[in-house]
Amino acid sequence: MDLDQRQLRAFLAVAETGSLGRAAAIVNLTQPSLSRVIQRMEQGLGHRLFERQSKGMTLTAAGEALLPHARLLESEMLAARAELDALRGLRRGTVRIGAVAAVMRTLVAQSLGRLLQDFPHLTAEAIEAVDGELGDALTGRRIDLAVTASALESPGVELIGTCDYADSFAAYCALSNPLSPRPTLDELAAQAWVMPGRALTPRIQFEAICKGLGLPPPTIAVEAASVETMIAISANSTLLCWLPQPLLAAHLANGTMRKLDVPAMETTRRFLLYRRRSGLLPRAARQFLDYFPLQSAP
Repeated sequence: MDLDQRQLRAFLAVAETGSLGRAAAIVNLTQPSLSRVIQRMEQGLGHRLFERQSKGMTLTAAGEALLPHARLLESEMLAARAELDALRGLRRGTVRIGAVAAVMRTLVAQSLGRLLQDFPHLTAEAIEAVDGELGDALTGRRIDLAVTASALESPGVELIGTCDYADSFAAYCALSNPLSPRPTLDELAAQAWVMPGRALTPRIQFEAICKGLGLPPPTIAVEAASVETMIAISANSTLLCWLPQPLLAAHLANGTMRKLDVPAMETTRRFLLYRRRSGLLPRAARQFLDYFPLQSAP
């Protein structure tokens, strides 16, 4: 049978709420009308999609099988309508991109700036997050492109290429910190640090470097989720931080922070650009790719 957008929305609303009443409010139908839409859909497909229970509606095996396809179909319908509306001047195309902090504030920002200057009718939605959250946002269709600092393992994403850009991590401290500009590894081992959470990639990499250098586990005095918070704490204390250079550029320039000359603790990283494996890449995202420098493609 042919599925129309009204049926898809009805099916998804019931599947996601587990309730005819709540789903009816979402799709602006009365509960009896919504029930008839679902029944006609089941008849046309030749499968029961829901089990009607006293506590609500639960998906059958057929419903579970249909669910990911229904989500994809609705998303592609909405994307097609958005592109057609943009061509008619009824809606602006939107670049939806996520990236880790260092590259969002440099390469992505620069690329978006050039794109929006040439195409002022476009808009952009930018999400700054860590790799795992970017992968979830991509597969969850909250963004169309993701720039990560490590490979995404999800089968729902596809690598577009490696960015023509790299940055480097290094150790930093407050300008007023009495530590030597070229501290020894033993001196560093005696310091306390402000760091992101234990499960985040930079923290894992930093602890691996310390271990590889034969240093004891670092003393983490403060854990913070925000890069700016980490920098602010380091700038106002004797705590050290280990961060990518682009995030420190303004603080180095205004004299609140300084880089420690410890080559053994410096590491270079490159960035990867991903898209969803399923569906078409929206036109605005394709336009962004023309402005985003890639070094190589898989």
